[in-house]
Amino acid sequence: MTRRELRKTLSGSGRKWLKGVWEAAERYTLRLSSLSRVTSPLATTLIDDYMAKLNLAGEETRRAFFVTLVAGYSTRAVLAEPTEQPRLKPVPPKDDELEDRVKAIAGERFSSVMTLPPEVWSSYVATAAMKRQKWLTGHKLPWYVLSRERVETLLRWGYALRCLDEAYSAEPVLQEAAPR
Repeated sequence: MTRRELRKTLSGSGRKWLKGVWEAAERYTLRLSSLSRVTSPLATTLIDDYMAKLNLAGEETRRAFFVTLVAGYSTRAVLAEPTEQPRLKPVPPKDDELEDRVKAIAGERFSSVMTLPPEVWSSYVATAAMKRQKWLTGHKLPWYVLSRERVETLLRWGYALRCLDEAYSAEPVLQEAAPR
């Protein structure tokens, strides 16, 4: 279904571009040691709350959700120049206030930070769902743990977390590039 959808939605060059963005985001993800001091604890809270809401448990599921959220974070890091966001006070508000902000940005305000047209974002989500579901086969979890809807939610949260880091001038911890 996903491959057919991508062929109907995007041209060959569009699919190639999406594949390139996905690969760049994956490379960025591999360089991440951790998210920033602002977003790292928030990512954990978002995932724990989401798993509780879905009545899911298990470290493998938590890891799958985290990897998908980080893919959204990495997508923002490689996809587009930061939006013109005002800088926020250096000390962020309490975690619950930040959680509400992230959910608002990832939900009804997503178009204010997303620079892609909706149909391209939809195709990107389809690509991410396909890649993440394939990844699950090696982790003994059924594909539907990362349904397309869940993948989009997690990608949006990750994307919004990166926007939050941009607003607070907070940076993730990156591994040093290996010498050649």
